[in-house]
Amino acid sequence: MTPPAPAPRSRRDLLLRRVLPTLVLVLVAALVVTLVLRGSGDDDAAAADSSSPTTSSDPAAPTPDEDEPAADEDPTPTEPPPAATQLPAPPVVAREGVAAAARTIEAAPADFAAPASWSDGASVRVVAARQQVSSGSGPGALAGQPQTVFELELVNASGAPVVLDAVVVQAAYGDPATQAAPLYDRETIDFAGTLAPGATATAVYSFVIPADRLGAVALSVDVDGYRFPAVFSGAVPA
Repeated sequence: MTPPAPAPRSRRDLLLRRVLPTLVLVLVAALVVTLVLRGSGDDDAAAADSSSPTTSSDPAAPTPDEDEPAADEDPTPTEPPPAATQLPAPPVVAREGVAAAARTIEAAPADFAAPASWSDGASVRVVAARQQVSSGSGPGALAGQPQTVFELELVNASGAPVVLDAVVVQAAYGDPATQAAPLYDRETIDFAGTLAPGATATAVYSFVIPADRLGAVALSVDVDGYRFPAVFSGAVPA
């Protein structure tokens, strides 16, 4: 006996049997992807929150001082100290490389009206002296100081050249003696070079000496490490 033929299936049943499993798989895959992406976004947000700076509302935290000047601001300039006097200076200037025992050429003391002579025949004299008030022009000059200007002349009547590159001229006034500060301006001319036998050199030096102290002044001219200083003392005819 022949078995009965199966009943024909409808097109709807065929679609449900073939398409439904595929749809289920697609929906499950989409759900998994959505969950994975949501978890990654939460992790990124947490990391961003932990790395973002926080502001403190602590009242004890230091705040910039509005009154404190900026680092690049120039400090308020101060007035230079008056150059009225200095500490007492040694009467003999030490020179590097020259022993103190090398000084053998004596100098006779003099007043401002006569030359001071060394024992080898060289001499120096004060050609002129005048009192004025410094104008403050030129390097090292200060305005408003009592300025005593000395014009000096050195004559080499010895038989050997005299080197003038290390001449030191100093002035002091009063009793006890107070060293006068030097002033440098356009009038200043230092002794310099080598003075040949029979030649003459001139120079101009200025010092801060009050006008009422010109009655007791000592001016010393220390030429080198082989001569004792020539010293003028007494009243300055300024």
